[in-house]
Parts: sequence; structure tokens; C-alpha cells
Amino acid sequence: MSYQVIARRYRPETFEEVIGQPHVSRTLKNAIRLDRIAHAYLFSGARGVGKTSVARILAKALNCEKGPSPSPCNQCSNCREISHSNCVDVLEIDGASNTGIDNIRELKETARYRPAKGRYKVYIIDEVHQLSTAAFNGLLKILEEPPAHVIFIFATTEPHKIPATVLSRCQRFEFRRLSLELIVEHLKKIVSRDGANFPDSVLYAIGREADGSMRDAQSLLEQLMAFSGDDLNEFEILDILGVIDRQSVMRTAEAILAGDARACLEIAGDVYRRGLDTRRFCQHLCDHFRNLIFVSLSAGAEGRVDLPREEEEGLRQMAARTSLESLHVFFQMLLQGEEEIRRSSMPKIVLEMLLLRMSRLPGLESIDLMLERLSAIEQGLKTGQSPSDCMISESRPAFKKNPAGGKAENKNEAKTGEPDSAYEEDRVLVAESSSSAPPAFSRPAVSPPTISEAVADWQSFVNFLENRDAVWGIVSHCTARVSEQSIELEVPEIFENSTNGPKFITKLQETALAFWGEKFQWIITKKRTVTSGRSSAREQKAAKPSGAKNIAGHQAVQQAIEILGAELKEVKISSGSPREGRGK
Repeated sequence: MSYQVIARRYRPETFEEVIGQPHVSRTLKNAIRLDRIAHAYLFSGARGVGKTSVARILAKALNCEKGPSPSPCNQCSNCREISHSNCVDVLEIDGASNTGIDNIRELKETARYRPAKGRYKVYIIDEVHQLSTAAFNGLLKILEEPPAHVIFIFATTEPHKIPATVLSRCQRFEFRRLSLELIVEHLKKIVSRDGANFPDSVLYAIGREADGSMRDAQSLLEQLMAFSGDDLNEFEILDILGVIDRQSVMRTAEAILAGDARACLEIAGDVYRRGLDTRRFCQHLCDHFRNLIFVSLSAGAEGRVDLPREEEEGLRQMAARTSLESLHVFFQMLLQGEEEIRRSSMPKIVLEMLLLRMSRLPGLESIDLMLERLSAIEQGLKTGQSPSDCMISESRPAFKKNPAGGKAENKNEAKTGEPDSAYEEDRVLVAESSSSAPPAFSRPAVSPPTISEAVADWQSFVNFLENRDAVWGIVSHCTARVSEQSIELEVPEIFENSTNGPKFITKLQETALAFWGEKFQWIITKKRTVTSGRSSAREQKAAKPSGAKNIAGHQAVQQAIEILGAELKEVKISSGSPREGRGK
């Protein structure tokens, strides 16, 4: 007997042997047992998941000499003939080759005659969606009222192309894609029976490449069997098969997370030289980052990541080096890049630029953490502390990319060379105690000046506050004069909302105490705005850029930029805002 390929030798012969389709097997077995046989069935699903095999098993179950039985004997002449595709009562028709109305007329003529040996005449039409519209219309009448001895079984990978009038006359069964675990388990059985020996990593690579199709996996294994006699390592075997190995995907992800642009370009060139499908490689990367997202979420990751245990542990270590926000961005970039590769005539260049963009993407952090850091800075300013005295830590270190292409490193390590112990705590707000730390600014102890002396020394007070306290942004635009036993502070109209209430006066007293050694009494009044005269308009216009420049160079602004890792792009002066400047 001539050699049979694995896909034919290990084709299921009973419903119990069908892999990954329990809903279909159980329904058809119960229908046979209860004598509720439909006259037309539609099997739809991806390629290589068992549609035609189940159609043959159903034909055997109905025409078995010991049946009808949910479990055909596979020993009688009818079962053997159906298994070898030479039964006169079971006709397998290729829908792609018999698309016309003339073929359907011939089918309807032969359907009138009773079966030669079996109980039913079964018509199995594969890829039925390729029939023409006229051919479908010709089938409608016989599908509606077929002879009692005729059963139609349609198989298709594109059910949406079948007219609704045909779909409504059939019992429809959706065949599922097979999971990676089911495919690998079945491949292990085949390898064991054939006396071969391959590592699990190779079988997993074949299963991933099959993409849920058992027939594709068996075809790749068949090709692998031909190389089993040669002394080849795992990488060479997968390279010969044209299968994307897991190590290449892992190395690419490592290079992306480490910001190693050179390694990314080398991997893209290696994929092209090996003749691998760049789009398929991008799909594998997309699946890898999808797994990283599930592992990073932790809860519910089991069952959604079809990987060996040791590989899943490696994913957890990789996910710990980045944030969930960065993984989401990488995933979206890969989805868009896969579409660009599919439409491009230069897929290699598109893949190179995609990996290059991903490797140069700066690290992202969660919005919650950013808000907590801003809250910490705000609280620090209210208590008279410098923004750098307040710090928020995450439950894991924050990594940033090395522009030179090195590995990701802790942000505080990059500055000091020492690991930051505060990062071991879980989102704890750490603030230095004001009682144990020296004041943010102070003046040498001298006798407090009088109110007149303080007003006369007003400009020194303003200069002293610059780059030391946020109140300087308001005070530098105010005018001070003596009013009985108080300092009267004329405030521009644009700061009216910011200076209303006791908080501003309390802040003035704290800063005055730090500079003069005396709090003084303060009166806040509204400064008159000159609206007429060319010289006043020019003065107001010239004052705005100066204020914007001072605000941009303020120590609090610079420290906030440094802590948040932000970049100040523009400062706008808005007369309708209670603040002098607003950074964007």
C-alpha cells in the first residue's frame, strides 16, 4: 500500500475521536440516537478543524450496516467504502469546480434515485460558498422538500457568502479553532506512535504556526518528520520549516523594552534574510504583547495564555520591567503596523521602522500615579516644602529607556547610582517632616524692621522670594505701601480670585516671618488698571513676556518638570485666568 500522509492516517473515524468540537459531536450523536435526522446541514469554520471529517463520520453513522448508530463500526463494507471515498451513495462534490447551474441540475437528477446499498444518499459539498447565485437558486427547491433518502451536508469557511435563503433551510454548526494545548497534545501522540522524538518547544512552535488548524499542524509535522534523520538543532529545524521561532519573538520584545534600536534592526534584517513572512512575524509579536498584557493584569490570566509554565514565568519577569500603559501603546502600534505591512510593497522597511519607533518610545506611567505626584507637590507647596522633598513610589521600580540602547534602569539609580529604597513601598507618599528639616529659606537673625522699613525694602523681599516660593508669581506684580499699622498690598485684577480669603494672607505672613522675622498685618486691595494712554498699553504689553519668562524659570516649575519627567513647551499669559501664566 502506498504511503499516506499524517493528515489522512490520523483522520478521526468516530465522533469520539473528533478533537475540539464536543458541541458538534454530541448534537449529531443525540440526533441519530433520537432519530431526528435533518435533511440539510451546514458546517462552517476555519480550515483544518474537522468539517469534512465530521461529514464523513455522519455519513458512516447513517449508512452503517449495524446502524443507524452514533458509533459506526468502521468494519462493514459501507463504512470502509466511505472511509476510502469510493462509496456510490456518498458523493463528495468540490464546490469550487462545480459552480454552475448545470452541475446543480445534474445533482437534482441523480438525487431522485434511491441509494444503491445504504439507507441514505449523502451529498457532501465542500466550499459551498463558491457556487454561483444561479446554482444556489437551483438548490432551493430540493433543499426545501428533498426526497426522504437524500441528505445534504455543506462545508464552508465563509458562511457569510451563502444566501440567507439557503442558510434558513439548513441546520448550522460552527466549528471552533483548536486551542494550542489540544494541538500540541495530539502532535505528541502522533510523534510517539511514529517513534520520533521532538522537544516540546518545536511542537509548540508548530502549533502556534497552525493557528488553530489541526490539518496545518499535521502538515508541518509531516515535513518535520522528513528532517528527523538529520542531525539538526531546534533552531535549524524551525528555520527549514519556515516557522517563526519563539526565541526571535522574545529577543525582539526584549530589545523593544530595553530601547535597543540596533538590536531591533538586526532582528528585522534576520527575519527578512531567513525568508520569513514579515506580516506573520508582526502577528506573533502582537500575540506576545497581548500575553504580556494578560500576565501584567495577573487576575484571570490563567486559561488565556497558551504557553508552557516556564515561558509564562519569563513573561511575568518581562512584564515587571514596564508599565501596563506602555504595553497598551506597543500593542496598538503593532496592530497598526501589521495593517501597514499587509498593504505595503516594501514590508521589510515597514517592519524596521515599526520596531525602531517602538524601541524609541519613552516609558509611560499610569494617570493615577501622575495625579498622586501632582497632589504630593501641591501638598508640599502648601506646607512650605520644596517639591523635591515629596516623592511617590510605585509597587515596582519605574524604568526608563536608555537613549544609547542599554537596558532599562531605575530612574533614581540613573541619578545617584544607588538603588532607591523608597521604591520598595507600595504607592506610599513619603514627605520629610518639617520639624526635623530646616526651613525652605531663611534670613540671618536680626532685629525685625518697622513697617516703613519693610515697605522701603520691598524689592529685596520680592527678589528673595524669586525661585523660592510660588507666592512670588503674585507678589512680584503687586505694589506695597504703609497703611497705619499694616502693609497695604495692591493686587492686580487678574490675581483677585487667587488672593481672596485668609490663605493668601497666611502665606504672606509666613514668608514675611522667614525674611524679616516679623509677620506684620496685611491689607489686600485691588490695584487700579490704567486703560488709557499709549505708554501704559506698551508697558502692559512688555510686562507679559517678562512674567512668562520668570514663571517658566521658577524653581517650583522646574522641579515639577524634573519629578514628572515632563517638558515645558509653551507658557501663555491669559488675562481671563486667575494665574499669571499657564504651562502647556
